[in-house]
Amino acid sequence: MTALGVRGVVEGFYGRPWSWQERERLVGFLARHGFNAYAYAPKDDPLHRDRWREPYRPSDWRRFASLARACARSGVEFCFGVSPLGLRASDDHDVARLLAKLGAADDAGVRRFCLLTDDMPDAFATSADARRFPTLAAAHASVVERVRGALAQRGADRRLWFVPLHYHGDPAAPYVREIGERISPDVDICWTGPDVCSQRLTLAHTRAVSASLRRPVLYWDNHPVNDGCMRDDPHLGPLRGREAGLGSAASGILANLALQPEASRIALSTIGEYAADPDGYDPEAAWRRALLAVTGDEDDAAAVAVLADLARRSPLQPGDELANALAEPLEAFGRTWETSPDRRRDAVRHVAAVLDGLAATAARLCSSLGNQRLRADLAPWSRNLARQVAGARGAVRVLAIALDDPAALRLPALRRQVLGQLCAARETSAWVAGGQIPAYSRAGLHRADDPPPRPPAAPTAGHPPPH
Repeated sequence: MTALGVRGVVEGFYGRPWSWQERERLVGFLARHGFNAYAYAPKDDPLHRDRWREPYRPSDWRRFASLARACARSGVEFCFGVSPLGLRASDDHDVARLLAKLGAADDAGVRRFCLLTDDMPDAFATSADARRFPTLAAAHASVVERVRGALAQRGADRRLWFVPLHYHGDPAAPYVREIGERISPDVDICWTGPDVCSQRLTLAHTRAVSASLRRPVLYWDNHPVNDGCMRDDPHLGPLRGREAGLGSAASGILANLALQPEASRIALSTIGEYAADPDGYDPEAAWRRALLAVTGDEDDAAAVAVLADLARRSPLQPGDELANALAEPLEAFGRTWETSPDRRRDAVRHVAAVLDGLAATAARLCSSLGNQRLRADLAPWSRNLARQVAGARGAVRVLAIALDDPAALRLPALRRQVLGQLCAARETSAWVAGGQIPAYSRAGLHRADDPPPRPPAAPTAGHPPPH
């Protein structure tokens, strides 16, 4: 068993940064699940990125110091990150501002630091930089080395991570190879894999990028992060697609947190298991343990598992969005309705039972999930599920009535009610089952217009039955 050396998380998403209370609550969880690092790098903290030249307030530094101490007490190392957007690498005064900010973090008790240049323009910040440095990689490496030197003067225990401009893709790209050549080997360099959100991380890819960087790569793993175009997906599933043996070629893994602090813990639990034992990791078994650990109740864990299955869209499983457990009974109902008219009533009863169970699950998620923070995090998806299921159950009721009496007077009102429920489900962008349930509901309303098969008329006296 080769555990990954760095087993950490990074608050590195775009969107509302976590609160100090949310960060502090996470620290104990990280320690219990085998993590040993927490990196602070939220893109939408303006003083971290867009306005990085401005100093934090004294009250902010006291918060950073408190969080660093809490991490230290739990055996988790706190890392302070700065993403100096627009840094003029040839301007000593600008670099001095960066060193001053890192020095203030050091004064607050931080000993690990991260310099981030990801998602920045692929060009020099100024014409002076273009005259001073032969390549952008040379400019970035110059800043990294100046930061490394300044931190080393503060103490031998200071450590630096670097997130390069080109942080995924081809390990042999010229920029990647050059920063590997120019940056001292004691600086860990982060990489997300073949893609920004990589479906797979293989040992072969890890060895290739480590060779180009001239050091074991530190993976910045974009799971369970759900910022940007992924905001509508909760990413509740386990870590998948990471090969065994990565610990032999990578220095560690940093899991990028999701926007929802409590919901993040489900995926994080599985990442902790993988990082501790990549060779023995079982995603499904780890996920079941994670669900129970985060919910604290078997029935709640089962309910969250259902939601995770229906809201399963993820870069880790592209093309698998609709392969949920609900697809089969809905498809079976449609087949029976079309091919076996005499079994339509049985099909309606069966699918109604399925939807009744799903309605009970949605009610539990919305109202009685014991972990209240998790309930709040999942609320957009839970409410959307409840609305969709309400519409589907209404459509089934319309079908059941129409089978007995297609001309029933209450059918028009029921149809309008179902359409209203379907409209309500469209008011949220929280992704649940990709429209499967509303499509089923609308199809049900159309099927209600299909009259049930009628038994053949009884022959009248003196006339033979029709052929």
